[in-house]
Amino acid sequence: MYTLNFPNGNVQTYSSLNDLMQVARLLGGEAKVINNTQKIYAFVPKK
Repeated sequence: MYTLNFPNGNVQTYSSLNDLMQVARLLGGEAKVINNTQKIYAFVPKK
């Protein structure tokens, strides 16, 4: 599972990295890796 952390404290998990990246793009940002071993990413909104 891949975990995406949002700046507001919300956390979502996804079954694939592709799903996580697609959601980040749809929300107007991108996902940056925080911990590759544990598959944790942070959502970074585009300015």
